[in-house]
Amino acid sequence: MDKEFGTVHQKIILDAYDEYGIQYAQSLGPSVLSRAEDLMQELKQEFHPTVQQNVYWMVVNLQKREAAQTIGLKQALGYTDTELDGPSRPMRQVLEWVHPKRLQLFLQFAQSAYMATQKYRNYLSEAALPCYRIRVPMQHANGKYFWVHQTSFPLEMDDQAQMISHLNQNYVGFEYRGELLDPPEVQFKSIGFSKIQEDLIQQARFYFRHILDIRFDPIHGKIFEIYFNHPEAGIRDIEKATGWKSMDIKNYQRKILKIASDYFHYSFSTCKEAVHYLHRIGWRYEVLRE
Repeated sequence: MDKEFGTVHQKIILDAYDEYGIQYAQSLGPSVLSRAEDLMQELKQEFHPTVQQNVYWMVVNLQKREAAQTIGLKQALGYTDTELDGPSRPMRQVLEWVHPKRLQLFLQFAQSAYMATQKYRNYLSEAALPCYRIRVPMQHANGKYFWVHQTSFPLEMDDQAQMISHLNQNYVGFEYRGELLDPPEVQFKSIGFSKIQEDLIQQARFYFRHILDIRFDPIHGKIFEIYFNHPEAGIRDIEKATGWKSMDIKNYQRKILKIASDYFHYSFSTCKEAVHYLHRIGWRYEVLRE
C-alpha cells in the first residue's frame, strides 16, 4: 500500500466524516425506540467464540460517534473488545481499519443506504426494522486486509426516525486482494429490497454526480449512453452511432479509463469495464448532456 496515500488521503476523508458526524449528532432528538440492551443480552448468551471465530458484533453510537460495545472482535480481527461499562472506541479509529483506497466509497455507500431507508420511516417498528448489507476490506491486527461482510440494524431511533445507534453484525471472509466494492443491499423485512432499490440508486447518484460529473464532458457522456443501452457495443457500433473516427473514440475511451481508474484506485482493463462498474454502483450521466 502507498504509505503517503494511506495517511494523507485517509486523513482528508476521516476529517470530512468527523465534520458530518458532528452535524448529524447535533440533529438527533430524544430516543423513542430502543432495543439495544435486550438484543445485546441475547447475543452474549448465544455467542460461542470457538464456533463463531470469524463473526463479531459492534454497537455504534452515532450521537457519541463511538463503538460502544463489541463482542467477538478479538477472535475475528485481533483487536481488543469494547465492554459497555468500559472505555469506548472512537468510530474514527474503527474506520482507520478500512482499506484507505476503499474508505471513501464505503462511506458513500453506507450513507446512501441509510438515506434510502428514510423514505420508508413509517415502516419502522420493532417487528419491521430496516437494515443494509455491505462488504468492506478491513485490516486485521496482523496487518492483512480481509473482506468483512457487514449487516447493520438500527437499535435506537429518535422522534424523526433517525438512527441514534445501530448494531453491525460482521463476518470476516476471504483475504482482500484489491477488488472493487459492490453496492450495498437495503431491505425492510416487511416490504423487501425491490421497493427501495431505486431510492438507493438515487442517493448514490447524488454523491457520484458531484464527484464524477465534473471530470467528464458531453463527448464522454455519449459513450456512457451507448454502453448503458448496449453493454456489448464495440468501436464500430460507436462509430455508427456518432460518426466519430475510431482514433478519436479510442482517445475518449482512454480518458474515461484513466479518470475511473484514478478515482476508484483500480486498474480497469477496458473503458467498457469501467463504464459498466459506474453503471452498477448507481452513477448515471445525466447533467452534462448536450
